[in-house]
Amino acid sequence: MSTSNPQPLRSVGLPDIEQILGLAVFDAVGLPRDYFITSQHEDIDWVKLVFQSLGLQQLMVSTMGLPDLNHAMIRTKVGNIVIICCESQYIALLLKRALPQEQPQIDNTWVDWVCEIETKVVRTHPHFRAV
Repeated sequence: MSTSNPQPLRSVGLPDIEQILGLAVFDAVGLPRDYFITSQHEDIDWVKLVFQSLGLQQLMVSTMGLPDLNHAMIRTKVGNIVIICCESQYIALLLKRALPQEQPQIDNTWVDWVCEIETKVVRTHPHFRAV
């Protein structure tokens, strides 16, 4: 899937670029590396929630022998936070919801798209600003 022109992707269940309110990159152990915000939502408090979730996940993996996280979703008042494991990092997206019950259906296409969007789109797209 190409991310060079990521406009209307609803036909494959992916969000439009304007639905992404923020993106955060975490290293393999869950420490935050980069944050990107949009003019629609400049608050980064949601990143703390992702950091805490990844810390809890790391604790459960090391103490209980649970498998590593492939993806997770957290519902907030603002939108859905989707956390995806990409090779040696985690990428978290804050997505606005059109409806209160709306949630993305995560599959391999979604995971591949999220893993590529950070390097190919977010760092250069005018919709996003590094914090």
